[in-house]
Amino acid sequence: MARCAFCDADFETGPGDVLLICPYCGTAQTKEGVKFKDHYMIRVHFDQHEAQTTLLDWVSKQLGVPEDLPVAANFVKYQQIWYPFWISRVDAQTEYRGLGRDANFYNEWPQRRGAYKRIEFFMKPESGAFTRRHEINIAAVKDIDEDVRNQPIPTRAKEYFSHAHAEEYDGKVLHSNLSEEQAKQMARQIALDRQTKLVLQEVSKIESRDDKIDVGETFLIHVPVWELEYRYGNKKYKASVSAPTGYVIESEYPRSMAFRAGGIGAGLIMLLIGVGLILLALSDVIGLPLPTLFPVGGLISGGLLAVIGLVLMYKGASSKEAKERV
Repeated sequence: MARCAFCDADFETGPGDVLLICPYCGTAQTKEGVKFKDHYMIRVHFDQHEAQTTLLDWVSKQLGVPEDLPVAANFVKYQQIWYPFWISRVDAQTEYRGLGRDANFYNEWPQRRGAYKRIEFFMKPESGAFTRRHEINIAAVKDIDEDVRNQPIPTRAKEYFSHAHAEEYDGKVLHSNLSEEQAKQMARQIALDRQTKLVLQEVSKIESRDDKIDVGETFLIHVPVWELEYRYGNKKYKASVSAPTGYVIESEYPRSMAFRAGGIGAGLIMLLIGVGLILLALSDVIGLPLPTLFPVGGLISGGLLAVIGLVLMYKGASSKEAKERV
């Protein structure tokens, strides 16, 4: 339990919470009662019914979905969760020296321009610099779904946090498990890693580097997500939909019996063909009176077909989970 330093109300907290949001007055504050001012939100633009409609419309377009899903699905649970994220804008400059891979080309084929009989690779010194501004999103709660963690956040639409707005939708506002200083340290490391990837696109080996990492504006933003659950037939399926944009973060959905049967049937055929090729390739080893054709190739092809067949059978028998592409 904690007591708000601004409205004197008692409210529940978790063991890892370090930046608290009072559920009564909406004030962001540290455990010591110090107010945090840079606290924003993304406003809800899709209410519960609009989120459900958007989800069913999107799911109905996925491969193998039953045609009657939009009318037969029955939503049994819904909740709006306000997830906290730290956003840092980081200016990074990296000067580097290293070894890059290059090549010399010899004896061009006369029949084909641009093709050479011999290519000789070698390493040569290279240097350069990268200057980038990174906007880094860091989920401020530990137990968060990976897809919710990586959802696109339209930070240009941010506005100061209003607890009254969250209450309009009975939203559950989560506390932050990270302090501002912890978030800045993580943002610095992420920016450094991104700079390293840029350098390694130019050189194979970094011999020296000089990094200047400036973590600038850092703020806490709460992003509302509809956590939905619907029933189709005898099964339940879960989904997460962005309340500001209607973006389908992730969703489980059923597949029609015809699609499943087709997947299982095709998988079984490929599995049988693969097993047959493996038996032909191993006929001498296991003593079968069968002609041995391309033993190595038969093993590879048969094994590949058998694996694909098993995957198709598994996919046909299981429900599907998909994500909307950015």
